Amino acid sequence: MKAKSKVTKAELALLLAAAGFLLALFLLRASDGRGASVTPQRNLPPETAPEKIDLNRADAEELQTLPGIGEELAERIVRRRAENGAFESVEEIRSVDGIGEKKYEAIRELITVNGGETP
Repeated sequence: MKAKSKVTKAELALLLAAAGFLLALFLLRASDGRGASVTPQRNLPPETAPEKIDLNRADAEELQTLPGIGEELAERIVRRRAENGAFESVEEIRSVDGIGEKKYEAIRELITVNGGETP
């Protein structure tokens, strides 16, 4: 006959602490670090997806709503458009000084160029 093994209080406390830690990791991964739930924009249904910012129509203030685009960079984008004409593709924003690969990747899903028209 086998002897029953009992879980000690220390083992139980360790198991509960590990479970709490795993739960905290899961919740942190599902949030933005401030407790707000994160929903990737590309997974939203079309009717709730945010409207893209048109590089050929947006003013500096609207451009500043893009991640990593401050006042100075927004002015550069507007100036580039004024000096060189409309953006013909989203990728052309990379020609603006200060827009590198990382910044471009952060905003490319949020921007558009509609018909190459300027306001």
